[in-house]
Amino acid sequence: MSERFNRTDRPLPNLWTEFNRGHDESALDCETAVSLSCHLSPTFRNAADWSSLIRELADQGFALVFQGDRLILVNEETGIDLCTCAFLGHSFASLTDRLGKPCVSATTARLMPRPHA
Repeated sequence: MSERFNRTDRPLPNLWTEFNRGHDESALDCETAVSLSCHLSPTFRNAADWSSLIRELADQGFALVFQGDRLILVNEETGIDLCTCAFLGHSFASLTDRLGKPCVSATTARLMPRPHA
């Protein structure tokens, strides 16, 4: 486990799943999906802009990446694609309506905080 997550002042993180999402919408079982959604919903709901959302998710061990036209939540510790943001109740359309256009790396399709934010 990385040093960022293996700290004595924090409990061990829930890795959420050991299976890659593959072609299905989500490989998460129902209980894990609900737990993940409850854990991250305040982060999505309270984000003032894309940069704050990306930073807060990173603090919790997650990243956002595009796969085709889907916005995917990735576990940074394992590198595993967990599910789409829409699966968690936060579609890309609803996020862009509220937060505007995100900054996306052309080479990795990863969402990044704006350089000036």
